[in-house]
Amino acid sequence: MRKFKSQGSGKFNRQDFEKIGQDVTFEEGVKVFNPENIIIGNNVYIGHNTILQGYHQNKLIIGDNVWIGANCYLHAAGGIEIGPNVGIGPAVKIITATHNLQEDDLGLIIDLPLKYASVKIDQGCDIGIGAIIMPGVTVAFGTQVGAGAIVTRNTSRYSIMAGVPARKIGVRQGIYEKKFSFKKNIFKLVVTSVITLIRYFFDLIFLIILPLVIIYAWIRYFLKKLFRLKPSVIISPLGSPLPFFAVKALKTQGYKVNNFSLDVPSFFRPISFDFILADHKFLRIFSYLSDYLFLFLWALLKYDIFEFAFSGGILMNSHWRKGEFVFLKLCAKKISVYGYGSDCKILSDVRNYGFKYNNAMDRTEETESWSEKIIRENVKRAQKYANVLIAGGDIIHLGEKAIMLPLATDLSFWKDSPLPKNKIINIIHSTNHRSHKGTRFIIDIISELEKKLPIKLTLLEKKTMAECREIYPKADIFIPDVVSGWHGFTAIEAMATGRPVITYLRSDIEKFHHYYAKNIPAISANPDNLAEVVTKLVKNQKLREELGKHGREYVEKYHSLKFVGALRNILYEYIWNNRKINQKIFEKEVRKRKLI
Repeated sequence: MRKFKSQGSGKFNRQDFEKIGQDVTFEEGVKVFNPENIIIGNNVYIGHNTILQGYHQNKLIIGDNVWIGANCYLHAAGGIEIGPNVGIGPAVKIITATHNLQEDDLGLIIDLPLKYASVKIDQGCDIGIGAIIMPGVTVAFGTQVGAGAIVTRNTSRYSIMAGVPARKIGVRQGIYEKKFSFKKNIFKLVVTSVITLIRYFFDLIFLIILPLVIIYAWIRYFLKKLFRLKPSVIISPLGSPLPFFAVKALKTQGYKVNNFSLDVPSFFRPISFDFILADHKFLRIFSYLSDYLFLFLWALLKYDIFEFAFSGGILMNSHWRKGEFVFLKLCAKKISVYGYGSDCKILSDVRNYGFKYNNAMDRTEETESWSEKIIRENVKRAQKYANVLIAGGDIIHLGEKAIMLPLATDLSFWKDSPLPKNKIINIIHSTNHRSHKGTRFIIDIISELEKKLPIKLTLLEKKTMAECREIYPKADIFIPDVVSGWHGFTAIEAMATGRPVITYLRSDIEKFHHYYAKNIPAISANPDNLAEVVTKLVKNQKLREELGKHGREYVEKYHSLKFVGALRNILYEYIWNNRKINQKIFEKEVRKRKLI
């Protein structure tokens, strides 16, 4: 029987491994730990001084026809699975465990418990010299990882990854793809050129028509002012609940207002948006070819106040995007810009506030739709041209034009129902935007509590409004967010349903909302005290019922369409009449009108 030697762990034979195939070569100096949890396929080469760090839990699995170079380190505490036909260059490190900073007490890091996450390398991959694969990563089929790269997130099939941290720099092409790529590129160039010429043609028409539109817009403005008519409002273009409920809130104040959305995610579709461009095939194609200019002209003729997100309005996908606010000003339009979230949140600034838990802690520029440079430009442009900036939640950095408003919800969507008397307490967490809400903390902490409390965690993701209306009454407790510092839509919906809420409420944020945000019927918790708060609430049915009762009352008072509509009405009256508005003036007007 062939013997295999491992320096530092004595001699062992095939029976020491859980399973080992034929034609396995261990070069001199290879070290193997816990071979009973290691599975090796056929025809495998393991180079000089490589360490196979098996562990007392989880498996190190190496498929057939795998080549592993010298001086590699495979640490399988969290589990490693290497598919067949994989090449791993010299000095590669595969890590599946890190110290758990979630439990950091600011003592010695080496004393912190380990946090495990498995690594999978699909078949046909090649890992370059000195690369590092971090915990929780899946390297997809056929991926090429460059030398020295540090792979921190999953890859896609046939991708080429390089850099620190690794980024996708290309896609592998087969010989036949390369053969025909020239023809494809020529075709793409022709199509792009034709579209560009069409757009230039429409640009010319737009610039010819624009002076007439400007004259009409100013006449419209003066006539409306003369006859004291209310301005008409368009809110666009993102298909999310925020602009939709803003429309409904304004309608309670007698405004003619419409929502124009470029598209709406499937889970928001049951909400009745006014107009969704993506649903009109011909108009969508025409809008694309005309660079959205004629939709913009139509809006200039019909509306007086334009409310957009920081990412842009009707021209957000046009090459005229940066000029949209200028055109609106030329046409005597009033501009309101609302903070949707990621479109105006600068992650580095959020981190620099100095709070241990924050909305940016698990996010990087790679996870976001816009780079920080673009976001800063968007915010600066809005601060220059907009008449008012509508902010909320933890968006506290928008300057003197910013007015903090509560979110509106339609209470008819949410039925106040009694708490169920479940033997197993059902805790619900909505996982949309996991990196924004501290989902990983919630899952880990509740998983530990499940060992000693009668609880279960239900995760909601991409559920429609109708589905949520069925699920919410089955909940005993909601935990929407434990890192952001303020409550959002999910917390409001949960309170409207009469459910107790645990969410993180930072005192420094509360001062921006103090004119309405008093005695919020939610328990504040972050990852440091979440386990303690959940335990307290689980054991106290009376407290859960009390929070649920006051939650519905709170939402009816401060998040109803009528209340938020009245607040928005103040803003629109001020900007329509060219009066200065800021948070101090706004709060004074709120009290003067006895809205609170």
